[in-house]
Amino acid sequence: MVKYTNEQPLQILKIYYRNSESVTATLRTLTPIFGRNSRPSRQAVTSLVKKFESTYSLCDVAVPVRLWVGRSVENIAAVETSVANDPNQSIPRRSQELGIAKTTLWRNFA
Repeated sequence: MVKYTNEQPLQILKIYYRNSESVTATLRTLTPIFGRNSRPSRQAVTSLVKKFESTYSLCDVAVPVRLWVGRSVENIAAVETSVANDPNQSIPRRSQELGIAKTTLWRNFA
């Protein structure tokens, strides 16, 4: 979906509800405002309306940030201690003992 200024989604919704919830009539009304080639698409209008009707907000939903817990200080220290105690132990066995995924162990070795 195209990024709009703060006022444009509100303007699109007002026009949509003013035109009896008709997407076609909304697009006709938006053409002189946005221009023929830069007006929102039918899909953009319907997704904006669905988002507004489900969240009652025009704000974007924040995407959660993935936490990288594998490279935590505790995990690195546990791997270092485990390697110091038994350097010949296999990665799968060490993974089971520490409760850390095998790929995370490889990352912590580097």
